Amino acid sequence: MTKKEFALIALALQEYYPRDKLLQTNEARELWFKQLQDIPYQIAEAGVQKWVSLNKWSPTIADIREMATSVSLGSIPDWGEAWNEVQVAIRRYGSYRVGDALDSLSPLARRTTERIGFMNLCMSENISADRANFRMIYEQLANREKQEAQLPMSLKMLIAEVQNSKLLENKDD
Repeated sequence: MTKKEFALIALALQEYYPRDKLLQTNEARELWFKQLQDIPYQIAEAGVQKWVSLNKWSPTIADIREMATSVSLGSIPDWGEAWNEVQVAIRRYGSYRVGDALDSLSPLARRTTERIGFMNLCMSENISADRANFRMIYEQLANREKQEAQLPMSLKMLIAEVQNSKLLENKDD
């Protein structure tokens, strides 16, 4: 998004939430722009509109990034929908066509199933425990995926640089 496009979003936020005195200074606008500039304007605008439609209070930068991510990615199926996918795959493919079964799953359901083991789920005698474990793993992966999608690429690259330099320091010891 360009500075001109961000100015439109800033103006809209000031109008929607006049009591909060959002983005009143050039410094504040610069800081917000720096954190939001990687989001395409249409997605950021839709994210702000979504926030305004659902919330009574003004958004933070993180709120706008979260709404923009939900606009661009859509909603992640909940764990119950994913568990149902796995149950359908078990009934349809059984333990003899593991590859086909895994291919039939959505990406997050597949990663969760691979962590537990498709064969373990097929042969299980404790479906309640498996469902609880699936839910816990699925929700952790979904949360991690959502957080990763919200981070700007520049921050991801900075984090990778820091982690790589730490790894190099540890190898020298």
